[in-house]
Amino acid sequence: MNSEIKLAIGIIAATFLIVLGATLFSGGGSQPPATPDQPVAAEVLVRSDSHTLGPQDAKVTVVEFSDFECPACKEAEPTVEQILAKYKDKIRFVYRHFPLPQHTDAFAAAEAAEAAALQGKFWEMHNLLFEKSPALSMDDLKTYAKDLGLNTEKFNKDLDSDAVRQRVLADQADGNKAGISATPTFFINGTRFTGGLTLNEFSKEIDSRL
Repeated sequence: MNSEIKLAIGIIAATFLIVLGATLFSGGGSQPPATPDQPVAAEVLVRSDSHTLGPQDAKVTVVEFSDFECPACKEAEPTVEQILAKYKDKIRFVYRHFPLPQHTDAFAAAEAAEAAALQGKFWEMHNLLFEKSPALSMDDLKTYAKDLGLNTEKFNKDLDSDAVRQRVLADQADGNKAGISATPTFFINGTRFTGGLTLNEFSKEIDSRL
């Protein structure tokens, strides 16, 4: 094989590898495919003070580790709401914080949800943060607290408190124990699904466990 042919083959191979790498690592703004794997221990997924909706003794528990600044999490939220409406009396839904380091406002947004929780409005703030994301600056968060009718003096104090910070860090620690590397990550009765699930995929997984 002469040197010209070898060079041509080398160029083709290098081009293929570059295209393949771009395909694998490009997010394209959409959610990654859901991939189930081995179950994770219940005590890692749900704490006694976790925020939940639905019956505590439900046969199916859906846990979401999420990030308020994550575009894929925001994209998944309408499907989550559909699942909650469809199975409201049949499943327990648990929300866990997992703010990613590349999202600079995500941790503070999680703290805002926890500060609102201290006034009984975690889910109201949760919903508003996803609705308004990515507008999650500190000024934005304080405006949202006012919009929800919270005691803003208490909210601002709690937002800056170590107790609220530790609450978010505890969720992150559990997420790390569960091996989470991307958001959203869902667990259905302990089995992990990384990335968004469609309504039909969610329903299939839930129905098979009811």
